[in-house]
This record gives sequence, structure tokens and C-alpha cells, in this order.
Amino acid sequence: MDHKQALIANMHTFSVAAKFLSFTKAAEDLCLTQGAVSQRIKKLEEQLGFKLFVRLTRRLELTPEGERMLATLNASFDRIFAEMEDIRFNELRGELYIGVAPTFGQAWLLPRLSKFQALYPSLNVKIRVKASRLDFQNEPVDLAIYYGDAHHSDFYCKRLFDETLTPVCSPDYAEKLGLLHNSNGDEDSVLPELLQSKLSQACFIHCTESLDAISPNHEWQQWLEGVDVEIDTSQQQYVFNHAEMAISAARQSMGIAMGRYELVRHYIEQGELVAPFKAINTGLGYDLICPKGLEKRPRFEAFANWIQSLLVG
Repeated sequence: MDHKQALIANMHTFSVAAKFLSFTKAAEDLCLTQGAVSQRIKKLEEQLGFKLFVRLTRRLELTPEGERMLATLNASFDRIFAEMEDIRFNELRGELYIGVAPTFGQAWLLPRLSKFQALYPSLNVKIRVKASRLDFQNEPVDLAIYYGDAHHSDFYCKRLFDETLTPVCSPDYAEKLGLLHNSNGDEDSVLPELLQSKLSQACFIHCTESLDAISPNHEWQQWLEGVDVEIDTSQQQYVFNHAEMAISAARQSMGIAMGRYELVRHYIEQGELVAPFKAINTGLGYDLICPKGLEKRPRFEAFANWIQSLLVG
């Protein structure tokens, strides 16, 4: 066995031993002796130049370096075995792990996902819901869809579509504030002269989903700047870190929410929400992301091509 082959074998042995935190159980799993497992780990530590395990009296613990090594190896082995499955069966099999923001996943992706399932019935899909961006290094996702500014350094990134912002509220709340009584039926007719007085009585609903590092009133301020109006949206407010909860609060006549149009479109079309004023484009949108170099994998290409076909269809 040459040096590279030995290194790969030792790394795989380490990943199994780290899984069980036991050389004995790793030996059983790998059909080796406990001594052989111990020797491989010792050799790997010599090759790497740092310790992987803390050897206690009756158990093992990973060192910080061992934890980092395990996270890297798990992701790498998952991709290697997935690629082997694709080559072996000449079709998409195995697992596709997708990271997605909660409300986008529920409101936009899930209603369409059965079409992807019909195209690739042998592919198992796992959905990882997380409002903040995923750490690809430590979370074994293949790709992610997130709301942002399309700036993702060191990652392959494809903008799926832009999002627009529009204030939304229930018909009852709009009636209460007189937001629907425009003189000529033009949604812009109350901007900016009457808008400030009409909204000064409102409770503002803020959503921070996917924007946790930004001020809660960020989207409202973007919209107000776009329509050239100054209002303090923090005087009376409710703040949610989950977009569906913010939308639900608006549907319950609790105030006016700054809606991301693709997430509120259904409620507007059903008449549960109204959008009294114009929408603005802020440069944010939904991006398909994966580590660079992995965008050519069959699973990624299948999903990317499928979702792109929805957008141009």
C-alpha cells in the first residue's frame, strides 16, 4: 500500500473510530483487530502532526483538531460515496441534502417539490431548515437557497430571482387607516404627501429572517427611502425572526408588515392581505449556493436545472 492509499485508509479508520469514540467498536465495524485500529490512528497522527484523540481511562474524546478533521472528512466521504453511487447506477440515487430558509422553504419550495420528486424518484432528499446561513464546512449540506445580496465569497452562487418589498396588511387594517381610499385608484396617489400621516398611526411589523445581522427595521427603511418618506418605524412595532409569523401577524390585523412579495403573493391573491402601495426592488433575492467545484455534480445540476425550469416556464 503506497503512502496516499495508506493515508486514505487511516483517515477512514479515524472517521469510524470518531463515530463510535471506541477503537473496539471501530475494529468490529471495519473487521480489523483493535490493535490494527490503534496503529492506524497512531500513524495518522504522526502523518498529520497533531493529536486526534484524548485517550482517557475508559473512553476516547476528540481533540479540537480531531473535531475539525472529522467534520471535513465526513463531508468529503459523503460526497465521494454519493459520486460513486451515481457512477455505479448511472442515475441519480442516494441523498441530496438541501439547506433553505424556513419561510421560503415552506411557502415557495415545498409546494413545487413534488415535481422534482416525480423526476428523480430514486433520489432521497433531506431538507435542513435554518434562518441564518449554513456553514458548509460543518453541516453536510450539498446546496442551499438563501435570501441575500448575491455576495458569497468562495462559493458558487447563482441568483434564482430578485425579491421586491411591499407593505401588506389585512383588508380590515387597511380600512381602519384609510389606506384604500385613494382619490383616483392609483396606489401612488397617496405618496408621499398623505402616506406619512396615514402610516403614523400604524403598528409596524418587522421580519429579520435571513437578516439577523442587520437592524430589525432594515427592510422598512429601504422601502421608505425608496418612496422618499421619513417615518420612525420603531415607535410602535412587532419584530419576528420568522417571516411566516410576521405575515400571520399582518393577516390578524396587528399592523402593516414589510412583505417579501414572493412570500406574500398567495395571501394577496386570496384576498387575505392587501398591498396598498408600490413595491420596490432592493437588490436582494434568492441565491442557489454550494462550495466552488461542486456545482458540476449530477445532483446539484439536476436540482439547479429543475428549479431554473420553473422560473422560465
